[in-house]
Amino acid sequence: MQIIVVSALAAACAPSSGGAEHTPTLLDNMDRQPVLRLVNSGPSVKVLSQSIQRGQSRFGAAAERIVVSAPPGSSAPLAYELPPATVIQELSFAAWVSCNRPGVQLAAAVVLPRSVDPRTGLARQLLLRSGKLADAGDWRLLTLENLPALLADQARVARAAPDIEIDEHEAYVTQLVILAPGGPGNTEVWVDQITAHGILNRPATLAATIATPSPQASGQPGGPAASLAAGPAIAKPPDSPRIIQWQGEPLKLLRDIGFDAIWMGRPPNEAERTEAQQLGLFIVSPPPPPQALASEDLSAAYQQVMAWDLGSLVDPAEIDAACQWSQAVERFDRSTTRPVLLRPSGLTREASRIADVIILGRPTIGVTQSWTDYAAWLTQQRRESRPGTPVWVAVDTHISRRAMAQLAALRGQQTPAASPATFNELAQATTASLGARPLGYCFTSQASLATDDADARMRRLALELTNLRLGLAAPWLASGKAATPARSSQATLTGLVLKVERSYLIVPLRWSDDPPPATIARERPISFILPGIPESSDAYLVSVSGSEDLRASRVTGGLEILVDQLPDDAFLLVTEDGYAFSHVERYLRKHAWRAAQARIELAALRRQRAASVMAALSPAIVRDSGAAEELAEVDRRLTAVVDTMRRRDFAAAYKLAAQAEAILDRAGQELAAAAAANLDHGVGPVAPRWSTLADCAAVTLALAQAPAPSQQMPGGEFEDLAQLLDGGWQRMQNAPPGIQAAVRLSPEAAAHGRYCLELEARQATPSEAPPTLPTPPVWITSPPLTAPAGHLVEITGMVRMAEPTLGSADPLLIFDSIGGEESALRIQCSPSWTPFQMVRAVPPGAELRVTIALGGLGRAQFDSLAYRFIPLNRQNLARAAR
Repeated sequence: MQIIVVSALAAACAPSSGGAEHTPTLLDNMDRQPVLRLVNSGPSVKVLSQSIQRGQSRFGAAAERIVVSAPPGSSAPLAYELPPATVIQELSFAAWVSCNRPGVQLAAAVVLPRSVDPRTGLARQLLLRSGKLADAGDWRLLTLENLPALLADQARVARAAPDIEIDEHEAYVTQLVILAPGGPGNTEVWVDQITAHGILNRPATLAATIATPSPQASGQPGGPAASLAAGPAIAKPPDSPRIIQWQGEPLKLLRDIGFDAIWMGRPPNEAERTEAQQLGLFIVSPPPPPQALASEDLSAAYQQVMAWDLGSLVDPAEIDAACQWSQAVERFDRSTTRPVLLRPSGLTREASRIADVIILGRPTIGVTQSWTDYAAWLTQQRRESRPGTPVWVAVDTHISRRAMAQLAALRGQQTPAASPATFNELAQATTASLGARPLGYCFTSQASLATDDADARMRRLALELTNLRLGLAAPWLASGKAATPARSSQATLTGLVLKVERSYLIVPLRWSDDPPPATIARERPISFILPGIPESSDAYLVSVSGSEDLRASRVTGGLEILVDQLPDDAFLLVTEDGYAFSHVERYLRKHAWRAAQARIELAALRRQRAASVMAALSPAIVRDSGAAEELAEVDRRLTAVVDTMRRRDFAAAYKLAAQAEAILDRAGQELAAAAAANLDHGVGPVAPRWSTLADCAAVTLALAQAPAPSQQMPGGEFEDLAQLLDGGWQRMQNAPPGIQAAVRLSPEAAAHGRYCLELEARQATPSEAPPTLPTPPVWITSPPLTAPAGHLVEITGMVRMAEPTLGSADPLLIFDSIGGEESALRIQCSPSWTPFQMVRAVPPGAELRVTIALGGLGRAQFDSLAYRFIPLNRQNLARAAR
């Protein structure tokens, strides 16, 4: 047979045309060899003849003819094998059929991987009929559409039988079935050109790998099992994987922390694949090199590889290469359930047309972007992708690579220091991403987790707690459908509602970046109102340490849930289904003890870190901040933990440790305000946090003692355009159609001199709604500066922006090539001229360029861009916490 599969890769590589949306993802002209197969039929239904007939087709050179015998009132199901196709609204099939009897119709065999048939031990199958019967005679076009509705109807019928459990989530089509009507004599069927639209390559995270049983198990050859994929049984990849970037750690350590898969920077060798299989771990890695693709059996040798990582997509010039690389993998990998991944940066739409899964992410730890803006950015990027494209989200486990390099430069170290993420930061990062509906999390790591230093131990514990939290919510994260959001009695708090069957998981979302108080009890309970939920539902507050009942009552607008204390890592569970709560209870009985123990160990390690940092700071700073009193309160909490663990009250012990960590966070903020008040929000080389406080204090001292005056950046007075061009300034723009971008010298009330620099992006037609801009439409970059060894560089200037930008989650950004965009000054609005400052620790040999990027539609002005080099006194850094 001649099958043409028009994949996302082909769509991305092919030239655009007006009819692109009608291009089928599968097309078979049925003119090579017979492919239809009789399935799921009794002994009275037989195939009498089957052949390819040339010269009698509607399309191509031939058509398939099959003659069957079936008694009146029955039908002969003739199956056409398909690649697994997820049941979505866009999925549809069509076939040209000619039959000598009326009543032929199309159907689809759908596998329900989450429902097991107890008779066979296999996933249940349903047959979805189109209900559209064709007349006898000439060629007729049969179609099968609206599969989600057909599946819901058929599932409802199946549930009517006693003791039948049906779960339609993750359902996929494996066969297109032509139902040939029976009757007196023989039934002759001609089939030509089968097409399919909306087939998405099912990611490995959603694929159900089912073993084909022996003929004895199915009862007859060609029985129900014959329609399932043949081959040895292998473990099914997780529905919502938790993946860690591998830095050479023992695989058992990563599994014990709670990860499902490792993310490698090269193809795994045979020993690594074998060890991963023994431990039940999966692998994400690049495919073998092109010369090895044709010679290796990828399906057999790389069974533990759940996805192929094709790398990042940053430059539009890389799109063709990514297309060709994806095509090569698709050609030589016989697995239809192993996706290819791309990690786009500003090219989300293009990446989603090439890859089966895209990984979205930007630095999250110690950055200037707020959690609210990060959530908005992820949602915006998700909307830019092709509809239906699965998304994984990247989450950092420590400060960014650029911040690590600056911290090493401050300390005079060769090896970058990985300041670890706290559990609260990891919980906020994963929660903020839920609006993008990710199907997996990729945790990035640039340093080994296997070392015995305090930073690695804290990272291990924080990641273990994060995995326990994600595991608790896994059924809802993997297959939950978003319901109407829940309103709360606090203006800055809402609830994301995920529904699975008759249970609802409410994920509290905070829309304020102010930290919650360490003492969580409030005068009034927080209320959530959930519309459309039955009053008979039970409500619970659940976290990895335990659960408690909540009060629920019917009010105007829905069901009101009252919460006296709301920990940041907790969920709300509302359900009519006792099974859902019993699942949670079983999970907590298994993991609550370890969750409490890990939280206590983490709080104790952080308390030790706080004590060592305070010893490295000036006693006057520590006294003025009040951090010593806060540390005493932490000690009281950790002392009380001993008795609660002895009583096996794990929930209480976990709560005490969590409160201790919240107090430590508050003390760290108070200490940062006293020791490094002007180095947050992107001003300093690294963000003030417990592991960097001593470094930030030393930078503050160096700035105060620096005598060197500032000097103008070449062209930084913005008075002469020719001087800007000759000095090496670069103007770049990426404005989509309908957006006009400009960079000019403006005489409008400059801060100094006659002119200032102006960036503007506006719509060509102002009356239209602002478009969504995935990347800044215009930016400029300064010529490079080379800082002398052992120095800081300080960048200063003036900025004015009368109104906030529109159409983007990013405002006006001022950043540099050393700190990167994650350390950018993010200017939301500045109606009058306002000074700005950036201080960077330059690693050896690095150049510094300043970039000013207008994130969305609007206008911004700049003036008096200057710099100065500040010597680093190593004695000021000698007492920094190590």
